[in-house]
Amino acid sequence: MRKFLCTLACLFAFLGLSQETKNTIKGTITDGVSPLQGVSIVIKGTEIGTLSDERGIYIIEAQPMDFLVFSFVGMKTVEILVQDVTTRLNIEMQPDVEELDEVVVTKKKNRYSQKDLAISYAVDSTIVNTSLGYLNPDTAFFEFYTLAGDDLKGSPDVFEALRRKLHGIRIKTVEFGDKAIFLNSRTSTRAIFEVDGSLMNQLPPGIKIEDITRVGVMYGDQALIRFGRKAAGGVIFINTKNGLHGAREGNTKRPYDRAKLRNNKYYDDAITQAANQKGYPDYLQKLYKSENSEAALKLHEKFKNSYKNSPYYFIDVYQYFMTKAYPRVAVEIRNEAIKTIDDNPVLLKAWAYHMESNKEVKEANELYERIFVLRPKYSQSYLDMASSYRDIGNYKKSAALFARYNYLVDQGFLKSDSLGISSIIEREAENLLAIEGDKVMEGGKTTNRSEKYTEFDGTRLLFEWNDNEAEFELQFVNPQKHYYTWEHTMEVNPSRIIDEKEKGYSCEEFLIDGSLPGKWQININYKGNKKLEPSYLKVTTYYNYGDTSQKKEVKVYRLALRNVNQQLFDLNNSGIVSAN
Repeated sequence: MRKFLCTLACLFAFLGLSQETKNTIKGTITDGVSPLQGVSIVIKGTEIGTLSDERGIYIIEAQPMDFLVFSFVGMKTVEILVQDVTTRLNIEMQPDVEELDEVVVTKKKNRYSQKDLAISYAVDSTIVNTSLGYLNPDTAFFEFYTLAGDDLKGSPDVFEALRRKLHGIRIKTVEFGDKAIFLNSRTSTRAIFEVDGSLMNQLPPGIKIEDITRVGVMYGDQALIRFGRKAAGGVIFINTKNGLHGAREGNTKRPYDRAKLRNNKYYDDAITQAANQKGYPDYLQKLYKSENSEAALKLHEKFKNSYKNSPYYFIDVYQYFMTKAYPRVAVEIRNEAIKTIDDNPVLLKAWAYHMESNKEVKEANELYERIFVLRPKYSQSYLDMASSYRDIGNYKKSAALFARYNYLVDQGFLKSDSLGISSIIEREAENLLAIEGDKVMEGGKTTNRSEKYTEFDGTRLLFEWNDNEAEFELQFVNPQKHYYTWEHTMEVNPSRIIDEKEKGYSCEEFLIDGSLPGKWQININYKGNKKLEPSYLKVTTYYNYGDTSQKKEVKVYRLALRNVNQQLFDLNNSGIVSAN
């Protein structure tokens, strides 16, 4: 532990100074059926590239945080952000279907109605409410840039926050000491503002960064067309907490329950976990058919040499013996396997997930420490490490890591997050203080923590996955058999996945309140991870969240069977589903 703390201190001091090395990346490119020859693979912004051969195989060297661009005539271009562990990317390209609109051929845009966008406003931080309607970059037929309120944190005022986040803008002091924003270096016309639907030449002085929920930017040419000459310098749209944005449940202030959308009736089409086992590897199916522990051990002795180079074999076998109440055998397998693991954070995280689910929290903590050292710039490392310290009862270190994360974001050492993990870390930190505050405070002072720190009353689900390349759809089926789907795919939600890789996180939370009694069902449709190895999904369910009676349960799911809707678990709770 002392060694880890010394390493941690060094990482904090030199967080921005590490040198990246090149990865050799290989893969096969297909159209879903046949290999594609002649696909161009280029490092974005450079002339470095290669072509796929007659078998669809390619090889290229790139650094972490490089974008690889895969392009081929008649196919949609694919962009993948390289990570520290990226060594294999198998790409399945999709046809670039074009539609004929009178005599002009144009590429399709994602088509969502204003009602769809209003309903999605609460869970999609790229949507901005404007006097023109709800807009986001994927649906607007012009250049439109958005920021979430969390993107602005850490700046002294709104103008400085926008200057830091919007490339190429200028801030200038004009008449009466007011500040003006110029959206590019070529224009002499300043941008105007629209705040909660009201146009104004100057930003009202009373607006604080913490009041802002969304920002949208429309540049000069498009703004001129829609608002006239006064908007020739562009328009900055600002949504605040005081405005009414997004669809609401009836006459309440709650966000719209997305499981009440039309055409989303669930017909029990998800396969069970038992049926999912039919897609398990041969060795795992045979283990589950074993009559007793002795027979299972003999099978393991038979298989282990054949699969000695497959680290996922040992995870699967460890978990099998744990579920069959043979912990001694499982621990022996685990200890031997972990000795051979190279510094692969994806694999280490898969092991840590399983240890957590089996209540081996001290052993999991040791692995999270190793991952932290490997990935000091990843936001997820702070969440994992702080949560792990809390699991082993070290509440002060947990609180210190949450505080350190906020400090590093404020100082610019860690990238500010807009779509996922910042609000999760904030909620975790607040929950730690609400439940364990008397153990965090100096002097051992006891405080009354019986009241809930949040208005939320219900069950919290935290989903985390070990591989950032994993794509899937989560389906939440309410007691009335209607569902809401959260899509984590490059096809539907590329900005989210790119944000995860840039900021270094792989998690999402969902809150189910008490407004709809009955049984919920949570399903998943796994799309793959561009490799042949499985991905692992950890689901932490918090019951009575925020109360002193709060409990949590950790389950881990092996994701390998693709493009099949499969049941994960049932939840006997109630409520409206909303993302963080």
